Amino acid sequence: MFAKRLREIIVNCEVAAVWVATREPSAWQYVRRDGETIVVTRKAIQYWAVRDAAARNGYRLDAYARGVDAAPGVQLIRGVARADKLSTLASAPYLSGLGEIIFRTAWGDGSGYPALRSVLAIAEKATDLGRAGIMGRAAQELYGGPLNSSSKVQRAKDVALKEWRALTASLDAVREDLVYRGAGVGEID
Repeated sequence: MFAKRLREIIVNCEVAAVWVATREPSAWQYVRRDGETIVVTRKAIQYWAVRDAAARNGYRLDAYARGVDAAPGVQLIRGVARADKLSTLASAPYLSGLGEIIFRTAWGDGSGYPALRSVLAIAEKATDLGRAGIMGRAAQELYGGPLNSSSKVQRAKDVALKEWRALTASLDAVREDLVYRGAGVGEID
């Protein structure tokens, strides 16, 4: 995110300052959405990138900084991350280690997902996924007819999409079961 934002600023903004020794730009004139021009450095761009990455990952402040109280020297206090996201964030490393178990539990023997099983089997053997014609071969395997028949390919795509949604729901159910069973929620002593 930092590199992308830095590239955009280097291309679109005028240089405001340069390093004396190397003559490389060290600050740029950035025009904000409200039309005001500010000077930004790499440090400010890095701060924006970290803030945007945190927001993308679900961190958000509920309470904003309050003003200084009557006592001098009181620091501004920032809000804490949303409480409903904390349990999800804490369980992510645990669940990432169990990815294969979660998938195998939801997938089973694959009999509930024939189109996906066919697509995965063909894709496993392909050396170049872009040129392998995976959906055409899967459609021919599932429904017969000529290779790359548009109606059969569309039918196979629709069925595979339905199976994908069902598999995703099954994965979510297994994941939730692991989280709640691991936390002991609902167990009566």
